[in-house]
Amino acid sequence: MKLRMLLVCAAALTGAAHAQSTPITMEAVEKGREQYHRTCAQCHGRNMVNSGTTVYDLRKFPTDQHERFVTSVMQGKGNMPSFKGAIDDSALQVLWAYVVTRGGKEL
Repeated sequence: MKLRMLLVCAAALTGAAHAQSTPITMEAVEKGREQYHRTCAQCHGRNMVNSGTTVYDLRKFPTDQHERFVTSVMQGKGNMPSFKGAIDDSALQVLWAYVVTRGGKEL
C-alpha cells in the first residue's frame, strides 16, 4: 500500500513538473483566453482587468507559482469556488498559459 501511494505521488509530481516545463504557445494562450472568458471573467474581469479590491488581480499572479494556481482553481480560495469537476486538466493548463503570460503580452 505504501509503495502504491508513493507511485501515485511520484506520478502526480511528474505530471505537475511536466505541465510547468511544457513550452507555452500562442495557441495555448488563445485557448486560455477563451476558457478564461467562459469561466473567470465574471469575477476577475475581462482580459484580467479589475480593480483588485474585491478579487485577486491575476495580472499580478506570481509566474513561478503554478501549483498555487492549480490549487486555487481546483480547491477554491476565499470567496472563489472550486472548479474541480467543472474544468479538466487541459482547460486548467491553457488557463495557466493565459494568466502566466499576462494574456500573451509576456510570451
